[in-house]
Amino acid sequence: MNRRESEISIVGKQPRLLLIAGTGRNSGKTSFACRMIEQFKETAPVVAFKVSPHRHRLSPGGKIILNDENLYIAEETDPGTGKDSSRMLAAGAFRSFFIIAPDTELVRAWGILQGLAGFDKFYIGESGGLRNYLLPGLFIVICHPREESRKPGRYKFKNLADAEITYDGKCFDFDINRIKMAENAWKIF
Repeated sequence: MNRRESEISIVGKQPRLLLIAGTGRNSGKTSFACRMIEQFKETAPVVAFKVSPHRHRLSPGGKIILNDENLYIAEETDPGTGKDSSRMLAAGAFRSFFIIAPDTELVRAWGILQGLAGFDKFYIGESGGLRNYLLPGLFIVICHPREESRKPGRYKFKNLADAEITYDGKCFDFDINRIKMAENAWKIF
């Protein structure tokens, strides 16, 4: 078991998952996800998802799959709402989902999501918490360019990232062409 695997409690390896987390709000997570979707939508069906750990005021544009006390899953159906899951659909995602779940429900949410969208798909998702349980093919941390907007304290997932990327609102400080779908997995070259 290597360092990436041993520092957290791994439920399973998910080589077809590109997982994105950020060091703060508006750090560029969804912009990065959309760029990846646009780049790979012709290569393979890409399923996108966004996880929020807390309840939001829900807006139209989704088909509710599950809504219980601890877990909410909706499939995005409208690419024009401006929500993150809608932006992912507009970027070319095969399917896009919005999930509200505390960390304790993330493994269940992932299982339901794969059951809905398929185990043979490539996934791009926004969730720092899911990294506690899964070892994705790639784990990208998007760093907020302004120090004062970053989450307080040392961001716990940075040492697990395959790449740390900063987004200035227009450009990423990373060549996204280095990311490939190869050997049935997400990889950086």
